[in-house]
Amino acid sequence: MELQLAPEDERTVFLDAIEESLRPLMRAVFRYGVSYQDLIGVVRALYIFSLRERYEDQGRPADETRLSLMTGVTRGEVIKLFASRVERDQQRALAAKQTDQLSQLLARWHDDPEFSTPYGAPLELSLKPEGTFRTLDQLIAASGIELDRASIISYLSSAGCIEIHGTRFVRCVNRNLISRKADVVRISHLGRSVAAQNSTLVRNLFRSESETPFFERTTLSDFPLSNQARDRLLAHLGEDGADFINELDRWVTDKRELLSDSNGHRYGVSMFFFQEPEAANFHPKELSTDLPTKVA
Repeated sequence: MELQLAPEDERTVFLDAIEESLRPLMRAVFRYGVSYQDLIGVVRALYIFSLRERYEDQGRPADETRLSLMTGVTRGEVIKLFASRVERDQQRALAAKQTDQLSQLLARWHDDPEFSTPYGAPLELSLKPEGTFRTLDQLIAASGIELDRASIISYLSSAGCIEIHGTRFVRCVNRNLISRKADVVRISHLGRSVAAQNSTLVRNLFRSESETPFFERTTLSDFPLSNQARDRLLAHLGEDGADFINELDRWVTDKRELLSDSNGHRYGVSMFFFQEPEAANFHPKELSTDLPTKVA
């Protein structure tokens, strides 16, 4: 007989799922000095923003007073939260746009025959006009992006995507636009990636029979691997996985005229390697005896 969870059990399992999904982030929480109150503030604001969106989708009033009554947060604090959100959304959109434009430039560098070899290898580009050599400025112009030349060189260099050789030419060494440094763009990438994965999982969880399920697959080794075996698997993924993503990118780009729809949405595929988390062990005896004891 199939095990059926009661509604309250589903709620409990979901809360456990939230804890499990956030646990890997705690390492970064401590690394960046995020306090307990900071975390509470983020969750509180997110709950209020999402509640307003839910009410608006249902055609119900969602002003500051109603949200204050529903959440127990003062009306003045609700107003402050929405004011600060506008600025953060603008900054987030700007960072996302920058990342998208740089990715667009790297893709053209690899896939456009004017800037790559017949085998898909990016050409070395001159930093200034020199004979018949293609220039970086020509690539920027062909990509149709708004970023200036100095910003492009600065970020792609720090991300490990290009190498500058003197004052003559630039070489692309990595198509993957993920900085090797823990800068704000890389941190922003973390948020976008986690959000993308969670949106797919939630969609597939609640989709109706008429909705198309989003692709979702996972493979996990059936047995423990040594570090050496892990590195071999990583090397295999780095080669074949990258080839698959690059080929998929070319497939979409080549069919732009056929697939493009100004009223549609942007879709993507992400691949990543992971280590199965170990079960969290809680040892009450390790806690300080000075902590208060809760009595049922």
